[in-house]
Amino acid sequence: MEPAVIIRHRAGLIVRLIDTATGREVTQRDVRFARDGKTVFPMQRSDGMLVFLDFPSEACRLTVHAARFLPQQISLTDEQLAAKPPLAEIHLVPDEAYAARWPCDTVAGRWPGIEQIDAVRMADADCLVRDYDERRKILTLFNPHHLALDRTYYAVVNPDVCRYEPTEIVEQCSDEKFRLAAPLQQPFGNRSPVARRVHGAVLPRDQYVLRVPQDASDRRWLVRWRSGGRDFYQTVDFALPDSVTLRSPPEERAETDTQRCKGG
Repeated sequence: MEPAVIIRHRAGLIVRLIDTATGREVTQRDVRFARDGKTVFPMQRSDGMLVFLDFPSEACRLTVHAARFLPQQISLTDEQLAAKPPLAEIHLVPDEAYAARWPCDTVAGRWPGIEQIDAVRMADADCLVRDYDERRKILTLFNPHHLALDRTYYAVVNPDVCRYEPTEIVEQCSDEKFRLAAPLQQPFGNRSPVARRVHGAVLPRDQYVLRVPQDASDRRWLVRWRSGGRDFYQTVDFALPDSVTLRSPPEERAETDTQRCKGG
């Protein structure tokens, strides 16, 4: 009798796909992936996540094509792929046909050299900063409604100046303590809101599309986009049609946007 052959595989990358219009996980099977332009094939777990076996650990760009969504591309770093587990959360933006059937608000246009775009809802204040351990990169939250912070991308918001610092949660240490991927760079006081970030898509020829769920009466969002190594911010109230175009330069609109941010 021949000895049994044991074949071992390493989970090189685990992918969670998020529908930005609903906030729910995308579990459809007709999804295609390309790593630096080369097609790669995942396995689907019972929880809906996708697993790439023996995925190379070198930094790369991963492109996602899914029916009803715009193509999305993200950069994966050596550190992300070396994490345990190596998890990537990818937010998919509905295409025009899908958006026409689901209530969502849209910011779309063209911005020279745009690299990324995301947003947080201005009314999100259910989770607040209670404490921050800079050395351990642990954020302690006041979470009276026991919300599940089960995603990766969040933001610590400074509503006084309409700015936020994007964060990534890499570990939940307890019901209230969360370890961040990198230290906070800006000073935030206690009671600063912590909000979920919704990602948009950057398309060829400097085009961008951001779609957020239209599931609340307060339709104000704080949009952040990156271009030329700089972060730009703008408050957008989707109840006001003239507010959904990104404007420049930010210095000229800082006072106006701060007033909108504080106002109802």
